[in-house]
This record gives sequence, C-alpha cells and structure tokens, in this order.
Amino acid sequence: MAGGSEQGLRQRKQAATALAIERSAVALVLEHGLDAVTVDMICAASGVSQRTFFNYYRTKDAAILGAAPGKLDERQVREFLVSDSPDMLEELLGLLASLVPVSADTRELVAPRMRIISESPALMQKEMERLSGVHEEVAEVLYLRMRRAAPADEPAEDTRRQSALVAHIVPGILRFSLEQGDGAVPGAISRLLAGALGRLVPKLSGDAS
Repeated sequence: MAGGSEQGLRQRKQAATALAIERSAVALVLEHGLDAVTVDMICAASGVSQRTFFNYYRTKDAAILGAAPGKLDERQVREFLVSDSPDMLEELLGLLASLVPVSADTRELVAPRMRIISESPALMQKEMERLSGVHEEVAEVLYLRMRRAAPADEPAEDTRRQSALVAHIVPGILRFSLEQGDGAVPGAISRLLAGALGRLVPKLSGDAS
C-alpha cells in the first residue's frame, strides 16, 4: 500500500518536472527565438540541473516538442473496424484521442507549440518523423474500415489511396481540435469539416448538379 503511494507521488513529481521543463522551453523560444535558446537557459528557467534535464529529454528540441504520440488502443481499433456508424470521422477522432498526449496541464502549450513548429522547418521535419509511424498505422486501420464499406466495384487501390489521403489530413484535424480547447468534441469537429468540404467540393453538399 505504502509502496504504491510512494510510486504515485514519484510519478506526480516526475510529471511536474517534465511540465516545468516544457513550459520553460516553449516560453523561452517564444521570447528569444529557437536558435538563441540553450539547454542551460531552459534549466535555469525551470530550476533543474543539466543532469535532470537530460534524464527527461535528449535534446532542446525534444523538450520543445514534448511527449511523442502514443499508440492506438487495440480494443478501440477493433470497435472502430466493426462499427457501422455513418460518421466515420467522428469515430476516428475519438479513436485518435489517445494518440495525443495532452492533459489539462499541457493543453495551454498546444497553441504556442504549433506556432513554434510552424515557424521552424527543422522542428516541423522532426514532428513529421514522429508522426510517420502513426500515419502508417492510421492509414491501414482506415483502409480496412473504408474497404468494408466501399462499393463492390471499387478497386482496392482506390480505397487505399483514399485512406492514405485521409491519414495525411488527420494530424491537422487533431491539432485544430486541440487548439480549440475542451469544447471541440469529435462530433462538432466532424460537422465543421463536413461543412468546409461541402464548400470546397460543392457536389458533396448537393449544391452542384
């Protein structure tokens, strides 16, 4: 019992230290620019030693980017694959929520992180590399679901290309939903995207003959 309590306290302390480092890294980059910020500056701002910093993050960039994307939950994947819901996007966003390591404490960092990443080609490349494995997994899961619902005469390659396209779009949708805060539930995001696509491709909304 006591051991579990001590372990829980240690985990909370570790999470608090990681959060302090990430907050300091993001704030310093916003103030001084990416190239001007050093590990020493982050350590001083967050009140940790270099040894502690490197116990949590291998590089300055890692602290700025934060935790890597998680893994898809196998049970949720199975439920997604057998579902017959007409709103596949809403279910997909719910499935992908576990990939995004965001809590009430770290949500405030989402928008400034996205700004920093968008302004740095090097960080953008690293973020894309972190998401590459996730992209392939999402594309395959999407393919299996979309293939089951595809018309009988649709070539499998067409379905696979569609699933790959959607998988490329999903990271942007996730970022958008995170930036909107707690009110951006999957159903609302799904309806917003449907409206936007209806304007971009009028035939989707029946506005064009």
